[in-house]
Amino acid sequence: MRDQNSIILNWTGDIQKPIVSILCDTFNHEKFITETLEGFLNQKTTFPFEIIVHDDASTDNTASIVTEFAQKYPLIIKTVLQKENQYSQKINFWSDITFPMAQGKYIALCEGDDYWIDELKLQKQVDFLENNPDYAITWTDFLTKKETELIPNDFSNTLPAVYTIDFNTLFQPYCTYTLTSLFRKEAVDPLDYKKFKYGKDNTLYALALCNGKGAFLNFQGAVYRWHSGGVYSLKTPFFQRYSSYLNIKEILDNIPQARTNNMKKVMATLLKASAFEALKLRKTDQYKTIEEPEKAISEFLDKANLSLKMKYLWRYIKTNI
Repeated sequence: MRDQNSIILNWTGDIQKPIVSILCDTFNHEKFITETLEGFLNQKTTFPFEIIVHDDASTDNTASIVTEFAQKYPLIIKTVLQKENQYSQKINFWSDITFPMAQGKYIALCEGDDYWIDELKLQKQVDFLENNPDYAITWTDFLTKKETELIPNDFSNTLPAVYTIDFNTLFQPYCTYTLTSLFRKEAVDPLDYKKFKYGKDNTLYALALCNGKGAFLNFQGAVYRWHSGGVYSLKTPFFQRYSSYLNIKEILDNIPQARTNNMKKVMATLLKASAFEALKLRKTDQYKTIEEPEKAISEFLDKANLSLKMKYLWRYIKTNI
């Protein structure tokens, strides 16, 4: 690993005024956080950047590892080490904590169990946005890591070098992962983000796309780590589909620009998937204790055409035989 002086050697401008703020949220990532932080510190840029690490009261050694890095790189790494878990109190890290701290013109996101592999990732994304003022946000290709296996996407074969993303193309294909995102700070108001009850990364993208186009830059910049300890991967397939449906529905309800045929189709697909996943829960105790599966089924049947209703009825009969 390079030391602090080696990292800042080629920086121009005021070190106290970073061009990019890297925001990293972490919780019980002691197995991964070193690789994550090293991926940030390996970035070769002509501009200063800062790393803001928010640890949400980890119960393992994550906070200690983060503190050790911060002591070695005091001009680059800033930490927020919580004593009480904020996620369980429904406090949003981005809007309430890390966004307000960020000093950069641009913000990059990456959670503490993912990592970057291209040492020019930040430079390439910043250069693109500097040269294309009509764009507000960028993403890159990535690999998915399952245990020791690295699995590539097919984006290098199916998408151009620069693929423009707006509300007509968002999620078609789904290439907009948080760990690769970098956007103009001025494109997203934290107070606007906070208004969304079901806010997540898709909400962030939608707000940014109201202020410019998005660009998928077709190079492998990061690794998305799939593991059983991931917060999202621990959720049931029903929860994953239905929470995404509620998120997209809320975006369409509140952002007029998002009401394209593409986004409406995405929302309908998620509702259908939620309803069919809800069927699998009917014989479980969970179905009896939460309202969401019944809500998903009711809303799907209310909006579905006759053909879909018949298909759903047949699936219902099969699951209850």
